[in-house]
Amino acid sequence: MSDEGLKIAFPAQGWKQFLTSRKEMLDAFDSARARAKGHEVETYHGKVAEAVFRKWLSGFLPKRYGVTAGYIISQGIKSDQKMPHFDVIIYDALNSPVLWVEGDPDTSTSGRSIAIPAEHVLGVLEIKSSFNSTSTKKAVEHLADLAPLLKGTDNPSERYKLYLPQQFFCGLVFFELRRKHEYSETAITNILGGLGLRGFMGGLILRGEGHTKPVTGRINILSSETPIDSNIDRTKRSLLGSAISGSIRITDNLHFGTILIWMEPAFSQFAFDLLAIMQGTYEVGLLSTFHGMGTFDWDP
Repeated sequence: MSDEGLKIAFPAQGWKQFLTSRKEMLDAFDSARARAKGHEVETYHGKVAEAVFRKWLSGFLPKRYGVTAGYIISQGIKSDQKMPHFDVIIYDALNSPVLWVEGDPDTSTSGRSIAIPAEHVLGVLEIKSSFNSTSTKKAVEHLADLAPLLKGTDNPSERYKLYLPQQFFCGLVFFELRRKHEYSETAITNILGGLGLRGFMGGLILRGEGHTKPVTGRINILSSETPIDSNIDRTKRSLLGSAISGSIRITDNLHFGTILIWMEPAFSQFAFDLLAIMQGTYEVGLLSTFHGMGTFDWDP
């Protein structure tokens, strides 16, 4: 080791292990999809996708953060109102009570549904099997069920808290993008439906069909003072390459679009961005950490 001290290293230690975790999730998903073909209703692989992502996330995050499927409960919502069920809820495991647990003798601990008070919920992720115009629309619409819990913020001294915390975040995770949907600009434009939600961070696509490297797609929101033109075109660019959607106009000088970029470190970057948001250190445009940074181009 050099006497000059440590410097940021490329690639960083552990980057291949992040890709191994990604591969393990996708392998479990593929196995479940093959088995689901024999089911009358082919939804089994979607349930497996949710479960393996929760398992990975629970293992990655510090133990002070709990990961579960379940319900978010507010003292401001009456008991006769239907409660939406969310795929992934990240909450303060050290301070949150568990209001109730739903499950049966055949359900594993990781597959239970738990009810958590809104004031202890830090984030929600919606998990979908495939990235397409239908799934993106449904995913964003389901996140919109959070709207009543985001209409206000509680004063820290408030005894009876009603809302999700100020630092709350939400986002989308898709396991794959298939070639038959690679030119669907509607699919990526639908992501903009999440703009009205506090802490909306876009999404992630774990795999794109046909990619020869283990790249993950990161979907981020773009803002501009002028309209943004789409580069998605059947003769030039598809969603399986770096792609930009057309924008929507908010005001004369504010337009929002989406950008999809495929990179090997995108999965680890997404993971550490989640952690940075919860720890209050996240900054737009900056890497949250150099942990997990690496590609086969740097280390064949």
